[in-house]
Amino acid sequence: MSEKSSVREEIALIAGPRQWGETRERWFSRVHKQVPTVSYRTIRALWYGEIQADDHWAARDIRNAADEVRKGQARQTARKLADQFEQIAGGLSVTDQDFHSDTIAALVSAARALRNVDSA
Repeated sequence: MSEKSSVREEIALIAGPRQWGETRERWFSRVHKQVPTVSYRTIRALWYGEIQADDHWAARDIRNAADEVRKGQARQTARKLADQFEQIAGGLSVTDQDFHSDTIAALVSAARALRNVDSA
């Protein structure tokens, strides 16, 4: 049962939030657009537990696509955090660059590291 929930969670992650008034069929079609190797019918079978095998090819494809979505979300978070670090460093530089020089250098270095992770 928990494995079925896991696949369901990954399908939900790939599809994104359901819009108001959106049918489940339309929502499943978004998954099919992101994972074209898995048909709408197979996505539905995974969702409703008709396919329960952990090593089913479609479940693996869904998991791989969900991993890519998670990686994209992590990259976006890293970019936002790097932007925040740079803004803070800029503010400290305006306030008193000499006094905050160590903190500014650390923030700029952290932002640079986050941007390098983003490009890797």
